[in-house]
Amino acid sequence: MPKIEEVIGKAVTKIAFDVEADCIISTEQKQKEEYEEDFSHMDVTVTIFRKIRKGVYTKRVYDTEIRKVESGSMVPIKELLMEAIIKKYIGKGDRVVCVEDESMGTGYKGLLFVFDVDKIFFDISTHNLAENIRADVIEAVINIALEIGREGREGKKFGTGFIIGDKTDILKYTKQMIFNPFAGQSEELRKITEPEIKETVKEFSQLDGVFVIDKEGMIITAGSYVNVDLNGVDVNLPGGFGTRHRCCAALTNVIDVIAIVVSESGGLVRVFKNGKVIMKLS
Repeated sequence: MPKIEEVIGKAVTKIAFDVEADCIISTEQKQKEEYEEDFSHMDVTVTIFRKIRKGVYTKRVYDTEIRKVESGSMVPIKELLMEAIIKKYIGKGDRVVCVEDESMGTGYKGLLFVFDVDKIFFDISTHNLAENIRADVIEAVINIALEIGREGREGKKFGTGFIIGDKTDILKYTKQMIFNPFAGQSEELRKITEPEIKETVKEFSQLDGVFVIDKEGMIITAGSYVNVDLNGVDVNLPGGFGTRHRCCAALTNVIDVIAIVVSESGGLVRVFKNGKVIMKLS
């Protein structure tokens, strides 16, 4: 009977051919000495086979570190894909077949999935937005912001904003304008990555102010006022932007956070970092 690894290897090759994948990425955990055990991160070896023409691939191998995988979670693997984009091993529009063996701690003998590198994921990667913030948190906020921009609420267009980063830093520069609707709620009811919370966020996004979300995706407040002095803060924005845009942009230049702002006029979504617009989405 063939080994599981051999069967998975053959399956990966066939799937990559059938779906016309641009590359195959394989990950496995590197073994450490017992005294070197890190309970929050793991060292992994990444192997990338890049198609240069039909049936012909180049091979790159490198070592890196990722957070330990929660059973079934795709987050650390997406972070590996982001690193590969930064290293220019994969690019925008690529179709990638990913495979992990059981050493990765997913709870499976092997895990295989197909991923398309779309514009949003590519831009998140190239701008290093997930350097200090979970990648799935940024994706979740952007997707909700896009839905708000396109749909509004009950036919009415409105603007809103999301500040994501270290909550201690953010709260120094924000002031609660109204009763915080998330106060006293359990963590399960405040995670921006949970699909069930999407409609709640859309409802509260009609409030004046912004949402404050920590690096792990926990909603701290809604309806907060960004209290930052715009004088002397270098914000690279042209005229025509309102107070919300300017304050959110300024805050990203004062502390290490990103801001995602939905424009009331037109529903355009802008992502700010270091006082600048780095992504425009609609």
